[in-house]
Amino acid sequence: MGGTVTKGNRLQVMARRELERQGYLVHTAVRSAQRRGPIWISQTTDIFNAFDLIATRMEPPHPLRFVQVTTISHVSERIKKVDPIPLNPGIASVEIWAYVGGQKRLDRRYKDRRIWLPRNYFQVYLKTRNWEPDQRDRVAVGGAESRPEIRVERVRSGEGQERPIQRVSRKALRK
Repeated sequence: MGGTVTKGNRLQVMARRELERQGYLVHTAVRSAQRRGPIWISQTTDIFNAFDLIATRMEPPHPLRFVQVTTISHVSERIKKVDPIPLNPGIASVEIWAYVGGQKRLDRRYKDRRIWLPRNYFQVYLKTRNWEPDQRDRVAVGGAESRPEIRVERVRSGEGQERPIQRVSRKALRK
């Protein structure tokens, strides 16, 4: 397993591939190594000290996209980092791509039906929408459908009556 730098690099590569698949030309922030005494430190040089990727597309022309890639749990920190940078929305869009990964699992909020939570997608937060998430702004990762869907299954007993879903331990799900 790698640390946070390894995970961040992996997420940047995934986001870069998705943008390139959409026809964009992408520039990535470069990591640099610096010597601090007896040790070497790998340090990123973000674009404007805030963005990981810049994407542009000429055919058909689109505005520049300044993208910060993160995980879903660190979105508020990235908003604080990206929000103060003044960019004209007519020239460039400011986006935060938050990765939602993990194994497929049930949504435990509902007792009478099985709702499978979508996984392996980027939730895109846009500055022009005041950083509000929208399900339509999801980018599926790995060549899946264009937008992850939520599957709903009704749970019925043998007599046709619905019954609640029983809680299953994590150990039982792994088997």
